[in-house]
Amino acid sequence: MVKVIHYYDYYQYIMNLRVRLNLLITAILLIFFVSMGYTIMKGSKESIQEGVESANRVTMQLLDTVIISSSQNPEWGYTHDVLKRFLEELGHVRSSNIYLYTLQGELLYASPLSKYRINDPPPPKWFETSLAPKEVIDTRTVRFGKLIVKTNPIGAIKESWAKMKHFFLITCVFFVLLNMLVYWMLGFWLRPLEPMVEAITKMGEGDFEARLPDFNLPEFAVIAKNFNRMGDSLQAKVRENQRLALIAQQTADAIVIHDLQSKISFWNASAEKIFGYSPKEILGKSAYVLTTKVHENELRKSFQLIHSGKNIHNVETQRTKKNGEVVDVAISFSPLKDPITHEIIGDICSMRDISEKKIAEESKLKLEENRKFTQLIQSHIEDERRSLARELHDELGQYVSAIKIFASNISNKAKKLSPEIEKNADSVISAANQIYDGMHSIIKQLRPGSLDNLGLAETIKDTVNTWQKQYEHLKIHLLIKGDLNHLNETLNINIYRIIQEAMNNALKHSKAKAININLVLNKKGFLELNFSDDGQGMDLKKVDQTKNFGILGMQERIQSLNGSFELISKKNQGTQILISVPT
Repeated sequence: MVKVIHYYDYYQYIMNLRVRLNLLITAILLIFFVSMGYTIMKGSKESIQEGVESANRVTMQLLDTVIISSSQNPEWGYTHDVLKRFLEELGHVRSSNIYLYTLQGELLYASPLSKYRINDPPPPKWFETSLAPKEVIDTRTVRFGKLIVKTNPIGAIKESWAKMKHFFLITCVFFVLLNMLVYWMLGFWLRPLEPMVEAITKMGEGDFEARLPDFNLPEFAVIAKNFNRMGDSLQAKVRENQRLALIAQQTADAIVIHDLQSKISFWNASAEKIFGYSPKEILGKSAYVLTTKVHENELRKSFQLIHSGKNIHNVETQRTKKNGEVVDVAISFSPLKDPITHEIIGDICSMRDISEKKIAEESKLKLEENRKFTQLIQSHIEDERRSLARELHDELGQYVSAIKIFASNISNKAKKLSPEIEKNADSVISAANQIYDGMHSIIKQLRPGSLDNLGLAETIKDTVNTWQKQYEHLKIHLLIKGDLNHLNETLNINIYRIIQEAMNNALKHSKAKAININLVLNKKGFLELNFSDDGQGMDLKKVDQTKNFGILGMQERIQSLNGSFELISKKNQGTQILISVPT
């Protein structure tokens, strides 16, 4: 309905302009034709006057000649009789009315009516009045009579009227045809105005996508080109402003605009979310509403710096929410300048809630402390294990060796004396050997000596060989790439313990048939461990890793080394541990 009204308005506008222009051209044509008619009538009047005067002179000269001839020839009779006979034979004289009277005033003769255009209707009175020249009356007094000659232009006026009628007819036809032609041409020429008015109206209503088509007329083509260029520019500006407004509204930072009196004039959705004030509640209020008493002086100094044209970036401070809660924020200020005068008219303030960041930083510090503490504990544990392994080897090893020696001596001496004593001594030797083997196994568990003497690679190879001998049904594939001899002690023992723990878990829970251990030192200086099995796997969603001390211990070891730990497992698809540690 609105479009129909608009199109009707366009049509009315175009029609009004078309009619006005047509009326103007009509008025000009009328003035032209009236001027032309006036000129023609003026010329006709002068021509009629000249013709009447000429005819009157000729007539008077002829009559004077007759009067003189009659006077010179008395035998013709009285002059008035001679004139009468002459006039009766002469008949109508153009442009003159001749009257002959007796001296007593009796009419003897009057010119007959002209037969020229006798059947034509008489010309209008206004026309006759306009063209009729001043009447001239000539009088001649003769013997026994009086001759009166009056000018009569009616014949010439009728002739002029006949010509003027043709002129008027031609003029009217030409005027009508010309008006029709002009009206049509105006409609044709003004046709481009319809899309122009429509486009301008749409743009005035905010539709900046309105564009003009190409026109054949150069002037309209230039207008269309400039209009479309203006539309493109406006559309680009509007889109830019919309993007900026969208960014300001949807950004996670609180965007606040203050005027020079520090009053809030803009408040985005994030500001409402952070501080709890709706735009209706906060707009027009002072910025100090959001400031704690402790930070009021700081905010005052910030406004002074901003109003002097300086910027403030990422200053960590505190602000107050609607409910009175204090929130940690990182705040930035920029001057707001008038785009024309470049004068500062306020400031733009962005505030980011860094409460979670503060908590994260505190948590990170605590985590780092825990890592160091864990690393320290593990270091002490390894030291204790090393010390315990050394004491077991040095102290208990000597005692077991002594027992074996004593038992061997007893067995040798009792061979001939008492077979029963020999048998018991051999039992003691066998038990001592078992104790010695168990002690060495415990020592390896506590601290493999080869780790200190031979390095990580040889220790793992030795350990894998031991596992392979113990579990013959299990296929263990070991791949080691890179030079691992230069690795530090802490990294060596932690990687060894992780492989040890992963192997224990696989042996206890996976029911695997094959295990792959890949230990690679890459070119970037990272030691990468890929431990995988083809066992029954597990559903990680159902496993509480915080209660699985084996996995948790591996994660803590890797975290203490600033490395990454990833556990991948699916039901009936095996388990994979991926570890990457900087060396």
